[in-house]
Amino acid sequence: MPGGRPSKYDWEDKKDICYQLYVEQKKSPKEIVKYFADHFGVPESEIPSTRLFRRQFNEKWNFPPRRPRLKPEDEGAVVERIRQLWEQNLNVAAIREALEDEGWELGDNEFARLRKKNGFRRRGENLGSYGRLEKRSAQTAGLDEGLTDVGGLDAGTADSLLALQQKHSALSPEEQARRAQRLIQVQIESDQALLTKKRRRRIRGYGHLPADDPNMQPRYNSETTLDECKAYLHLTNEMYTTIRADYEKICLEMGIERKKTVLENGIWQSSKDRLVRENVHLSAMMHPLQTNLEKKAIALDVLCADVTKRMRDSKKKMTLADANNLIGLNPTASKALRREWYEILEEDQYTTRLACGDEHWAELREKWYAKSPVLQQAVMESHFNPLKMKAIDLICRDATKRFNDDKIRKDPSRKTYNQSVYGPGPGSCKANRRKETPNSANPAPKGGKRPSIIPVANNFGLGDNLDPALTPPVIPAYFKLSPQSQIIGNHPQMWLGKLMARTVEALHAAATSKAVTATVKRVQGIIKNEDGTEDSYQIDRDDELDVYLEATGDKSTFVVVLEAG
Repeated sequence: MPGGRPSKYDWEDKKDICYQLYVEQKKSPKEIVKYFADHFGVPESEIPSTRLFRRQFNEKWNFPPRRPRLKPEDEGAVVERIRQLWEQNLNVAAIREALEDEGWELGDNEFARLRKKNGFRRRGENLGSYGRLEKRSAQTAGLDEGLTDVGGLDAGTADSLLALQQKHSALSPEEQARRAQRLIQVQIESDQALLTKKRRRRIRGYGHLPADDPNMQPRYNSETTLDECKAYLHLTNEMYTTIRADYEKICLEMGIERKKTVLENGIWQSSKDRLVRENVHLSAMMHPLQTNLEKKAIALDVLCADVTKRMRDSKKKMTLADANNLIGLNPTASKALRREWYEILEEDQYTTRLACGDEHWAELREKWYAKSPVLQQAVMESHFNPLKMKAIDLICRDATKRFNDDKIRKDPSRKTYNQSVYGPGPGSCKANRRKETPNSANPAPKGGKRPSIIPVANNFGLGDNLDPALTPPVIPAYFKLSPQSQIIGNHPQMWLGKLMARTVEALHAAATSKAVTATVKRVQGIIKNEDGTEDSYQIDRDDELDVYLEATGDKSTFVVVLEAG
């Protein structure tokens, strides 16, 4: 009887495919884990870890290296090429891609070693061997947390900015009065502009200015916000993203760049009609029997016009790397330039540009120019090349945003509104996406090591098939909107929903399927009598729901009271 513990994994029939993936196709162990997870249709957590794959390849099967190690005589040429690409403000992924296109295939560790050895990093010299900040004194630790986003400021700069904070901890009475008067004047001008229709209504806070009355309706079609468009058309963020991508393809095929250029010849309307025909949800929303068709048509028009606007803007958009290259800055020089602007804002105790005012903002910019000969040269050349001033503005906005984000992290009360919840629809796609946690069903244990499963009997995770009878059935139901509901925007009076379980939580989820931001105040189940009358039963608990579903059989109808959706 052989000694030792039997192997937990069945590797023998995987040697050939692993050789093909690792040696011939030069896939990394991480990519191989993903390959087997996709091949067997199981999560990556059910596949052996990358460490086990490396040990199997190197110690058990003695595979040759995936990539040959860089020769000492070639290292100088590779370093020089990395320097050239780094000076062009390319990110790490772009540098790796360029090197591979030129025939330099470096491993992850080798590439990281060359970058660290030669200083091709964007976080300054205060990083440890694994990219972590070295320990500092307690005095500068809190400040460094935010300053690393400005480009990894060193300890001396952190100390100097901390001294600035202590020196300018309180504004002079004259400056406080000036800023207060400025905010009052801005509020008066904003209110006057709203009355004379010189500005759009504001559905969320802007700087120090509050949002307008939430009950104010759009005064003209173009004032309809994208979140209101989602509410009128009953779009979730996923559906909204899909519709935008579909319409962008339609615009490319039909040669549409701007609404007003194709409005008269009917191409604009034809493109929207095609979008509705090709999308099942929009076809249902724009059906002639639907209510509020005029508002839905306006919402669709606003959404499509915004797609064309984003398409035009993407062609002329300047990135931060483009701005650095235009002015002649490498990552180190750009970081130093932003650091100087950061110090100016800290010394001025800057809050927002709205409170600062155009005149004082110009004074701050002049201070910045005076500190940098590179900026002075770029400003002079901007008279002949306006793009250089655009590049300066972009670098300034980026550094200002980092400054404000740092202040909000230290003092969350500075944040004036929550972008993910304003408006009658599901809110911002980007803001809500940040709150989602990817694949938290099988989290890795503390320490980052993935549990090694895949026993021999399962042959790399084919698993056991579940009995379909054990899967709870989906329960279809009708929903009616109660007249007592208080809903912002358009909402169908009756709709179909699906209960994923026989629980009140699942009932509420189905009731709010057409208005994801709404809350359920009350639910009543309807039972029709033989004489045509109806009885209603309030449902608050799971057992009450279960009794109601048993009584109604296959046709259940609920009347729901929704608010604030």
